[in-house]
Amino acid sequence: MFRKETFHESFETSSHHHASSGLGREFARQLDAQQVADELWLVARNEKALTDVASELDTPSRAVAADLTSEADIANIRATLSAEDPRVTFLVNAAGFGKFGDWQTISDAAVDSMIDLNCRGLVDMTRATLPYMERGSRIIQVASAAAFTPLPHMNVYAATKSFVLHYTRALRWELHGTGITATALCPTWVKTGFEKVARTSGGGHDVGHLLGEQTPQEVVRRALCANKAHFAVACASPQSAALRLIGKVVPSCITMAGWDVLRRL
Repeated sequence: MFRKETFHESFETSSHHHASSGLGREFARQLDAQQVADELWLVARNEKALTDVASELDTPSRAVAADLTSEADIANIRATLSAEDPRVTFLVNAAGFGKFGDWQTISDAAVDSMIDLNCRGLVDMTRATLPYMERGSRIIQVASAAAFTPLPHMNVYAATKSFVLHYTRALRWELHGTGITATALCPTWVKTGFEKVARTSGGGHDVGHLLGEQTPQEVVRRALCANKAHFAVACASPQSAALRLIGKVVPSCITMAGWDVLRRL
């Protein structure tokens, strides 16, 4: 008999999305309340923080300490899946972080980390778990409203989230007919540790303040509803939906100029 397991995947240095805090913790709580699986797997670097989250949940939960930018740790997760052969009913790829600043003020290490975690880590976890999914399984990939248009002074972060959005939409197309649902979650700013981490760089004050801030509770609730309704994209707020529309109809040179004004306020 297959166990029905939910992977809630994340990463410790994430600024706003990992299983031990922020959106990650809230996804774990709400999926626990919905009783979608026999066991939850919580993945992040900080095992102690994961254990604390697991202790809050009624669903049996496993803390999987892993660095999702590490090929060895991804290989270990693949090996565990192969050995246990579970049925994965839900995957939440919630890992990611961002930095404020232009190309000169963000370090090479920070740029590489954003790309590795926001893009490669997400793809690796998706590819690792898909073979264990079947009809009715669901995927949520945490992107951002920053995915809808290029953003100067957040150029790499916005580009990585655009990658997540387009990867998820293309994957969704490839999964047509399998009964597996994939949704890209594109919220505006979420009230987590994102801003604190984003400002720890040379250009940390290039963005004056964050507009359209939302709570993790409302973002996760809307994300789960959108995914259940088989939406390709979950905007999670009117502001995000408006940004999506603007990104479709307004030339990027205009949206970037508008953003350049807003970020200075």
